[in-house]
Amino acid sequence: MATLKENLPSPCIEIDIDYCVVSKIQMLVGKNSSGNPRDETRLLFGVATSLYIPTGHLLPKASASSHGRDEPPPPQSTYSIPKNPNCMPGMTAYAGFYELCSPKKGEYVFVSAASGAVGQLVGQFAKLMGCHVVGSAGTNEKVDLLKNKFGFDEAFNYKEESNLDAALKRYFPEGIDIYFENVGGKMLDAVLLNMRLHGRIAVCGMISQYNLDQHEGVHNLFRLTMMRIRMEGFLVGDYYHLYPKFLDLIRQYIKEGKIVYVEDTAEGLESGPTALIGLFRGRNVGKQVLKVSGQLRLDLQRTMVKGEEVSNKQIILRDYVSGFPKVSDMAFKTSTIQLQVPQGSKAVLVKNLYLSCDPYMRTRMKKHEFPNYVPPFTPGSVISGYGVAKVLDSGHPDFKEGDLVWGMTGWEEYSLITKPETLFKFQPTDVPLSYYTGILGMPGLSAYAGFYEVCYPKEGECVFVSAASGAVGQLVGQFAKLMGCYVVGSAGSNHKVELLKNKFGFDEAFNYKEENNLDAALKRYFPKGIDIYFENVGGKMLDAVLLNMKVHGRIAACGMISQYNLEQPEGVHNLVSVVFKRIRMQGFLVFDYFHLYPQFLDFIMKHIKEGKIVYVEDTVEGLENGPAALIGLFTGRNVGKQVVVVARE
Repeated sequence: MATLKENLPSPCIEIDIDYCVVSKIQMLVGKNSSGNPRDETRLLFGVATSLYIPTGHLLPKASASSHGRDEPPPPQSTYSIPKNPNCMPGMTAYAGFYELCSPKKGEYVFVSAASGAVGQLVGQFAKLMGCHVVGSAGTNEKVDLLKNKFGFDEAFNYKEESNLDAALKRYFPEGIDIYFENVGGKMLDAVLLNMRLHGRIAVCGMISQYNLDQHEGVHNLFRLTMMRIRMEGFLVGDYYHLYPKFLDLIRQYIKEGKIVYVEDTAEGLESGPTALIGLFRGRNVGKQVLKVSGQLRLDLQRTMVKGEEVSNKQIILRDYVSGFPKVSDMAFKTSTIQLQVPQGSKAVLVKNLYLSCDPYMRTRMKKHEFPNYVPPFTPGSVISGYGVAKVLDSGHPDFKEGDLVWGMTGWEEYSLITKPETLFKFQPTDVPLSYYTGILGMPGLSAYAGFYEVCYPKEGECVFVSAASGAVGQLVGQFAKLMGCYVVGSAGSNHKVELLKNKFGFDEAFNYKEENNLDAALKRYFPKGIDIYFENVGGKMLDAVLLNMKVHGRIAACGMISQYNLEQPEGVHNLVSVVFKRIRMQGFLVFDYFHLYPQFLDFIMKHIKEGKIVYVEDTVEGLENGPAALIGLFTGRNVGKQVVVVARE
């Protein structure tokens, strides 16, 4: 945004030159074939500035009314806008860093375009918080400025780095807690590979994308889920109410010499177009300013003999999988196991009853170049996942023979679990035991935490759920209806679409395979836009959703099943919407919400008993049929929660 800086009674006005000015110019004059603003920028520079200068948002009330504007000014509009860093870039740095990133002492902070109007301040705010700060810039002169004037711990010239991922690993060997995003594209892709668990990304801008007709794809968004990253776009206009508080802080820091600021001033209105275009070539050093004159049931029939050695059917992974998985990537084998925990061990021995097929298991079938939130399976060994089991023997004081548990177990008849602290013990009720692989287990808690804790739904909001007939999606839609929301789901068959509307109570649903334009489909069902998107798919669906989100929309990134079988994930091109619409996009993993399980269980059992929540399972009998059931998730063969029945007692 171009803002006005007025020094009364001086006849000289200074205009801030900012990246978003080019978006306004492009709307007015279009782009040439290369995607860069035409030379008409020079002709329309006066128009562009006139769009911003005479506004009540930037001048005192008397000045605003003198221009005949009838919209009300924002809170505190009686303030005249002082010189940088006290105006828009300063407020942007303040709001983005403190309000969105919630920084803590000792955290690792990375700032792109760090020598610019906003970046130089973010870095200094982070240092004042006691953070370790690294910035990137486009010249060695700017790198030197970051380290020797602004006090960054480290800085690098991104143009001299052939591998941005390697560069970030060099400066952040333990990962990044906070990324202040000004660039987008390849830089964002590299950052996503280096974010720490629960990292925060404040999306202030994406300057690398503004001059492109087709935005670059960002391929590593799946990391949002794995690392539980919160990525949120924002605009400074939403934080004007904080201006007095910001002004007190920044003035104090300036007076104490704790904050410094660099401006790059161009003289004369006729120099404005060159100064503006210079932003996109990195020609400016610091803030670019133009000086002008004038965001259940169980029956136990067989008693096993303690210490008995029995056969144990198992499913193992043959080798790491690339591309689309096949049933033959797994093998069915029989080994033996002793039905007793080792003497002195705190392990528990369980008989597995029901096993859960979940999309995330695909990510464990490949070798990872970077740490994953769960380790990969070991070729030649038994695969594992969530399941329901009965305790046969225990060396742990919290578990005894006959206890029913759900949690992580092996894909085999019997498992020795060495860390039983991760298991949830439960009492059988009048619901099926298999429900603890779904609605009463990990998928149910995922739906509950993702919808209520990440999305903060409100009555009347518009909610879209992808993969809506799956284990998680079917519950999210029903939770949203209980909240009084308007809910639409997508699925991959007409049968599933009917299920969504006639069994789960969705307002609308569509078969995405029959839509040749997902953007148009979403506009048909959400003419006013989407408030909440529960993300299970990724790729093209996410790209279309971003175009249809409302301002301050929320995206809970639970999974991206369309990407799990790809060697190179698809690029997502419309991430700029995260900035302009101030969208909060947050990945999450159910592990972080296990403490809510008792609260969730009370909630869900009540609604099941009252008939307000229904659940659909797709079961297959026999461990040997498990691999085919698991692979079926990725072709959409299952209807509802996919469960493998190993034993019913």
